[in-house]
Amino acid sequence: MRNLVEEKFLEFYESWVIQLELYLHQLLIAHNNNTMSETELRHLISKLTTHHKAYYTAKWAAIREDVLAFFGSVWLNPLENACSWLTGWKPSMVFRMVDRLRKSRVVLVEAQVKKLEELRVKTKFDEQKIEREMERYQVGPTFRFIRILKLFFKH
Repeated sequence: MRNLVEEKFLEFYESWVIQLELYLHQLLIAHNNNTMSETELRHLISKLTTHHKAYYTAKWAAIREDVLAFFGSVWLNPLENACSWLTGWKPSMVFRMVDRLRKSRVVLVEAQVKKLEELRVKTKFDEQKIEREMERYQVGPTFRFIRILKLFFKH
C-alpha cells in the first residue's frame, strides 16, 4: 500500500512522463521534417531541460518527506529495478540501516520492533523469491545455448 508521498509523486511522475513524450514527439517531428528554426529548436530543448529539472526537484522534495518510499520505487521500469538490484541494493538493506540506528541511540517500542521483524521476514522471503526467478532467467538461456552447442558439435 502506498503512502501519501508515494501517491503524490506517482501522480506527478505519470503526468511528467506524458509531457516528456509530447516533448520528444515534437523533437522527432522537428528532426524528421526539418521545419523548426534553430531558435525554436533551442526553445524546445530548453523546455525539455527544464522539464527534467522539475522531475529531480520534485523527486528530492518527496525524498525529504519520506526517503524510504524511494527504496521501492513504483515508478522505476523493470530495467532500472534490475540495475539497482544487481548493483547491490536490495530492500533488506533498509533493515541494516535500522539496526545501526538502533545500536546508536534510536529506541523503538515493542510493537515497532515486532512489526519490523514481521516486515524483515516478509522482505527476506520476497527477496529469495525474486533471486530464484532471476537465477532461472540466467540459467535457462545458458542451458539452451549448451544444448545447441552439443547438437552442433555432435555432427
